[in-house]
Parts: sequence; structure tokens; C-alpha cells
Amino acid sequence: MGAALGRVAAVIAVALAILETAALLLWLPRVAHAAFEHAQYRVSARRYRAIAALAFGPRRERAAILSRAGCDIAAGRHAAAERALARFDGVALDTAERVTWLNNRAYLALDAGRDPQDALALVEQAIALRPDVPAVQHTRAAALVALGRLDEAILVLDAMRAGGELSPALEALRCRELAKAWEHKGQPDYAADYRDRARLVIR
Repeated sequence: MGAALGRVAAVIAVALAILETAALLLWLPRVAHAAFEHAQYRVSARRYRAIAALAFGPRRERAAILSRAGCDIAAGRHAAAERALARFDGVALDTAERVTWLNNRAYLALDAGRDPQDALALVEQAIALRPDVPAVQHTRAAALVALGRLDEAILVLDAMRAGGELSPALEALRCRELAKAWEHKGQPDYAADYRDRARLVIR
């Protein structure tokens, strides 16, 4: 009887371990990304922190740390993002990781009010590796707006949706950047329209 109960307990323990592994590998990354896409940056950051803490290997840990840095930038926690990004040598990262690292560094520079030319140089490196990523294109457009290259920025922002619908958070950022560009071009009505769109997207 005792041996049978022991076997049952072992089977239950194995089943629980499998469920925990499935949660880490499938559910937790999915809900972390979903929170980010809906501009729930603090929630997303907590989930990415958990993924990094429980990661089975260095690659998954790096991905979680880079994603959390993006959450920190979006939430205005620049110092935390700076520390996270400083942990990596960009040359040692694989292509996808390097694109994220470069884009995060560029967006952090813009959000912190640093030289937009430096931000543009960083994001251009990311685009050379992956020109098809809408979030990277948004960062490029933001740098162009900051540099006063408004027509170029509007073209980039308009092209972001060529591959399909964007996440609510990214669409809101796109609309806000278009609002800035049109405001600087002396078109307050266009700017107001895009600000309204941004508010509607993430209500």
C-alpha cells in the first residue's frame, strides 16, 4: 500500500513539474507579451522578471531581460533600463537580441532627451539587421521627428502598417508620433486627430 501511494505521489510530482514547465515555456511569455502589447508595462515587467528568474538557459534569460528593459523605458524607468542594457555586449548577442538591444538603447536615448542623432545611428544599425520590425521603424521615425526631418518621419510611420495591424500599444505610439510631426508642420487639426486616435486605441 505504501509503495503504491509513493508511486502515485511521484506521478503527481512529475505532472506538477510538467505543468510548471509548460507555464514557464508557454503561458508566462505569452501573457507578458500580451500585457506589453496593451501598454500594461508594469504588469509586463513583473512577468518578464519572473521569466528571467526561472529561465532554464541563458538565451531565454537574455530575452526576458531585454524585454523587461523595454517595459522600463516605456514606463519611464530609465535608470533601470540603463542597468539592464549595460549587462550585454552587443557584439556577443544573436541577431534578434542585438536588434532588440540596439532599438532599446535608441528609444531610451530619445525618451531621456539625449542627442537624437545618436539614437538614429543606433536604430539604423538595428534596421540594417531587421528592416521588417515595426517597433524598430517607430523608433527611427521618433528620431527623425526629433531631428526635424518630418516628411521622412511621416513616410516611415505611414509605412509601419504595411505588414498588417499593429498592437494597440504600438499603434498608439505611432499615432502620437504622427501628431508630433503634424504639429511641427503647422497642421494642428491633423495633430489633434492623431492624438484622439492614440487615446481611443488604448482605452
